[in-house]
This record gives sequence, structure tokens and C-alpha cells, in this order.
Amino acid sequence: MTPEIIYFSAITSVLVLLVGGIVGWIIRQAFSEHIYVTASQTESLHPEMYDEDGRWINEELLSVRFIDEDEIEDD
Repeated sequence: MTPEIIYFSAITSVLVLLVGGIVGWIIRQAFSEHIYVTASQTESLHPEMYDEDGRWINEELLSVRFIDEDEIEDD
């Protein structure tokens, strides 16, 4: 009776491990895709990047950089 119990316990353990690994893999993939979609949906541009009609401005924009007087070097 003992060899049969050990055999069925080993087979059951291996099957549970395989099924758990496969289910975990599928859930991780679905969760990763959900996080990626959620992150890409929340990524938005600044309001300055839109025109009057709410469309994204697709042209070269100017930028301004302010520096301290201490950073200016005289030649």
C-alpha cells in the first residue's frame, strides 16, 4: 500500500506544480499587459502641446532655458 501512496502523491505533486506554473504564467502575462495598457493610457502630454482645437501640435516647438548669472562666463 505504501508504494502506491508514494506514487500517486508524486504524480499529484508534479501535476499540481505543472498546472500552477501554467496558470501563474498566464495570469502574469495578463497582468503585465493590463499594467502596460493602463500606463500608456495615463501618459499624457502637457496642455501647451495642444492647439486651440485640442489636437496635438506636430511641429517643431521652441524651448527656453533660464540660467543663473553665476553660470555665465565672460570671455
